[in-house]
Amino acid sequence: MQKANVILSMVNQKSRRDKNFKFTRIYRNLFNVDFYLNAYAKMYSKEGNMTQGVDGNTIDGFNMGKVEKLITLLRDERYYPKPVRRTYIPKKNGKMRPLGIPCFEDKLIQEVVRQILEAIYEPLFSDNSHGFRPERSPHTALKHVQKACKSAAWMIEGDITKCFECIDHEILLNILSKKIDDGRFIELIRRFLKAGYFELNATKHTFSGTPQGSIASPILANIYMNEFDLFMDELIAKYNKGNRRTPSTEYRKLESKRLNARRQGNFEYAEQPLKEMRTIPSVDTMDDSFIRVGFVRYADDFMISVIGNKKLTETIKKEVSEFLSDSLKLTLNENKTLVTNLGTDKARFLGYEIARAKDDTKVTKNTNGSTSRSINGLIQLLVPRDVIQRKISDFSENGRSCAHKARVNLPVLDMINQYNAEIRGLYYYYRLAANVSKRMYSFKFVHYTSLLKTIARKEKKSVNAVIRKYGIDVPRKSGTGTKRVVGVSYKTKNGIKTMTYFDESMKREDTPVINLVDNAVDFKTNCQLLTRLNANVCELCGSTENIEVHHVRKLKDIHDKYKRIGKPMPNWVLTMVKMKRKTLVVCSKCHDKVHAGK
Repeated sequence: MQKANVILSMVNQKSRRDKNFKFTRIYRNLFNVDFYLNAYAKMYSKEGNMTQGVDGNTIDGFNMGKVEKLITLLRDERYYPKPVRRTYIPKKNGKMRPLGIPCFEDKLIQEVVRQILEAIYEPLFSDNSHGFRPERSPHTALKHVQKACKSAAWMIEGDITKCFECIDHEILLNILSKKIDDGRFIELIRRFLKAGYFELNATKHTFSGTPQGSIASPILANIYMNEFDLFMDELIAKYNKGNRRTPSTEYRKLESKRLNARRQGNFEYAEQPLKEMRTIPSVDTMDDSFIRVGFVRYADDFMISVIGNKKLTETIKKEVSEFLSDSLKLTLNENKTLVTNLGTDKARFLGYEIARAKDDTKVTKNTNGSTSRSINGLIQLLVPRDVIQRKISDFSENGRSCAHKARVNLPVLDMINQYNAEIRGLYYYYRLAANVSKRMYSFKFVHYTSLLKTIARKEKKSVNAVIRKYGIDVPRKSGTGTKRVVGVSYKTKNGIKTMTYFDESMKREDTPVINLVDNAVDFKTNCQLLTRLNANVCELCGSTENIEVHHVRKLKDIHDKYKRIGKPMPNWVLTMVKMKRKTLVVCSKCHDKVHAGK
């Protein structure tokens, strides 16, 4: 059989070359062992695979026998996904969010299905779509907003009510059938959609929505929402008109006045009209002969920009609502889908504020020596004030920073690490914002003071005593002198290392952070674990019979456990520590002994 990466690459190229091509005999790829090894290589390092599904099993004990069993069931069309185990996790607003945990074997097949679907559909997806896609992220969506929505007068902030929970199964399967003419493959996806969930010792059936926790759910949701993207392409073509706006009458008068003055040699007098020209729009902003509609989507969040009037914007909103309802059976939340005038207000998208920069008198010189306005309808990305205030409230009381009580018992090193993760994550997400420095430094002051007070409470000392004990001198960003920052030195195998509180520059960055996920164009899989597994040798006793893989959630936890109880680490732990791996290829006998503590 051909390698999985070769087949996926061929499928992807066929879809890219001929967008009307209909794929047949896709299901037979599920009989190819290499697809499962490829999927396993992409999955094995994720800690969630050590969480039990309804069958009580995890990724631990993976072996080729399990793959062959799955292939046999699929070949005989006797494979039925098990319901996901439902649990709940707390949300920020105090409510609980349902979470679905599939069985590992179902996850493995879902990953194979996901890779096949991604190879087929990635070339077909719109450039306006950014959610759950290779080399795209919320940042690329926000940068797209800046480009596609420049000079927009109005914004529609789209909000679909429970989008992923309301995806209609039959509509989704019909959409898939347009590209995939393989009844067995379509039926397999139907079984995943109908598998349901297990809660309170009972299986509940699902009649709509993509499976919770399913690896294939994001790509299925994108395939469904791609119909909306195609509709928006048609709507944009329908409403866009005009090549450019009509020049402003007042602007043209001033321009004529300036040119006449220059022709007469009165260059000083010509400067006055120029100053006035820079304070007014050069075009008629109410020109009905020029209309532009822009669109950006990230998962179920979308923005529609309009260069036009409010009536047109409301008409577009109505047409979008009708399409979603009639064609996709989704409901646009009328209360949360806002029409915003960017001239007077700001819109919200993916946690950022979207504002239109006002024209001002500032001009820049081009390379050819001519001048132009530096700000001309540009879209600004901003950190919302309320976001920072909410973050600050977690580390303050009555307007003053305070100790974080839940962290008082942590080791100081772990405490600093946790604080660093918070501020770094917040800054990295909002680094595209024009006001990121101002907002982040106001947060940093409270956040850092909270760290000092938390350590002080832990050690029953004053803040000044904490600074004296843990203060480390680091160079200032200006390059002159040093400043003292709280930090801890710790031992590693490579020597002494130091961790200080977050001290990076928090300036605006123009380059988006891209969450690199599996790329549908590059299907190569280089995985050391597969090499070890294919060697078919137990890494403890050298046996070549009944080889499988032992997994642990975190190697550090195993290491710390034996250190805490004061017992020497067994041979299997020492082997994993030496290799710096969370996996161990073993025979079934050694695996049983590991779990039995022998």
